[in-house]
Amino acid sequence: MQIFDVLGEAFAVYRRLFRRSVVVAGLIFAVVALAQALAARSGTAIALFISLLLSLVGTLLVQGALVEIVRDLHEGRDPAAVNVYYDRTRGRLGTLVVASLRYGVGVVIGFILLIVPGLIAVARWSLIVPLVMIEGRGTRDAFRRSSELVRGQTGRVLALVVIANVITVLVGSVFNVLPGFLGAWIGGTLAGAITVPYEAHVLTVLYYRLTQPAAPILPEQVTKPWPSIWDEERKEGPE
Repeated sequence: MQIFDVLGEAFAVYRRLFRRSVVVAGLIFAVVALAQALAARSGTAIALFISLLLSLVGTLLVQGALVEIVRDLHEGRDPAAVNVYYDRTRGRLGTLVVASLRYGVGVVIGFILLIVPGLIAVARWSLIVPLVMIEGRGTRDAFRRSSELVRGQTGRVLALVVIANVITVLVGSVFNVLPGFLGAWIGGTLAGAITVPYEAHVLTVLYYRLTQPAAPILPEQVTKPWPSIWDEERKEGPE
């Protein structure tokens, strides 16, 4: 696994699925950014807590949906409507939230005890979202499987995760300079819609590079068009 190969492939996926990814992320982050703007205006603890909770759940919902989009195309299935991917992710959202909280606590404890264990945890547990969505793993199993996949390449995976996060933070900061309540809402929506998909694609590409190193991430051409987000007739459940 080569760091810049993964970053490059993730960008190729991001560019190819840009419109789709931005729609998936933008619909969710319009709500998340509104909550954050309202929390910043009110300054109350309860508003801040609600905005943080929505940010966590919204980010996981977007990441899970984007993983599912790439998975369908990778496995040769026709793309579905956006609401189908939301529905699939909602079915795994509880596991994603518990795993994310456990990940955060574990990383924080690792940094408190000693910086190195925290950094190792960041790398070893980086594949939790793809594992929950693609392999249907439970929380404990996802942590174990992620550690197994990353073991032996911890340093490279850590560098990959750090670089991807730096890229998303820098790009996101461009949109978070708009003044006022409306500016914070619009800026937060654009930042989430544009940066979160890339980070999700990096982790998905990393998963496939560690599990199927010789297989292409996406087929050469998707023959059927992306259906409308409102197309209920083509709605389908998870296989």
